[in-house]
Amino acid sequence: MNEQDRPQNAETTPPGEPDAVIVGIDGSPPSRNALAWAIREAKYLDKPIRLVGAYTIPSVAAAAIDVSYVPIDDTSIRAAVTNTLKEAAAEVKAAGVPVEAVIEIGDAAGVLIDESKSGSLAVVGSRGRGGFAGRLLGTVSSALPAHSACATVVVPASWQPDVERTAHPTSSRPIRQDGIVVEEPDPNVDAIEGLRFDGKVVVGVDSLGAESPALWKAARLAVRRGSPLHIVAVITTTVIGPEWLPSTADLERLVNEGADKLVVAKQRLQEEFADLDVTWTLFDGQPAEVLVRASDTAEVLVIGSRGRGGFAGLLLGSTSQSVLPYSQCPTMVVRVTRDHNKRRHDGEVPEPGL
Repeated sequence: MNEQDRPQNAETTPPGEPDAVIVGIDGSPPSRNALAWAIREAKYLDKPIRLVGAYTIPSVAAAAIDVSYVPIDDTSIRAAVTNTLKEAAAEVKAAGVPVEAVIEIGDAAGVLIDESKSGSLAVVGSRGRGGFAGRLLGTVSSALPAHSACATVVVPASWQPDVERTAHPTSSRPIRQDGIVVEEPDPNVDAIEGLRFDGKVVVGVDSLGAESPALWKAARLAVRRGSPLHIVAVITTTVIGPEWLPSTADLERLVNEGADKLVVAKQRLQEEFADLDVTWTLFDGQPAEVLVRASDTAEVLVIGSRGRGGFAGLLLGSTSQSVLPYSQCPTMVVRVTRDHNKRRHDGEVPEPGL
């Protein structure tokens, strides 16, 4: 990155500041919304912000039989991106957060993934006019969670902090809750009122349970914010075919095993974070629906990018397609690597706070 690629007259951190909060900027309202969330999080983390603008240069063939190409002058494009970054940098500076702004030529997903190698967190808006946000539910949605070197937060275009939101009805039902006796559901009712998670960080865990990197990332996020943490997990007891016809005892064992994992997860967190308020709920239903409905009222939703089934195992497939476009709150995607699963199978215990 050349020095001329950086917006001038802006207070910046040294080029390439490590562990910065990376924010994809394209000038759209969702992009600015993501920036506002990132500024607040950067203050919690005591980290600088690196603003990243990306654009591609189209080319046209000089002649039908000529293999050479005539490059298009990108002066006006670069000037527009520079002005957008200058405006964003001024907003960050006004909030008292150190800021660096860079312009990169290339695909939005590739640029952001590359920048994530030296970042502590990447933040993008859910929609925009091109750039990061506009691509998010396409290439970026599949590439970024899988390949980002740091956690990624997707901020919905409609996100407004400190605004009361509605918990929508859901067909997924809580079957076990921490410290609460769950009433038997009415089988004649298709949907029930969704649980409320106002002011809470909600994390979805799968079979990794207490070893889930998403769990520990969510705990640290909650501690920084002074927010309660709520752990959710899902099992599906619906019989959809003759391949699986569980007995009542089988179902009871399945529920007990799921609840036991959540009890252990809570205990592990409270050993590490004594002052953190931790609760949990085990749902019977579909992971994507549970996540989306939790996002209706949650402060932040946290989920792993890979795993062995459940939330994380589905994230890069149907869950990402179902959750990210419809999540009503900022959603943090924490990468779970294959090496992590291998360490788990080899009997190694991960360090708290992964």
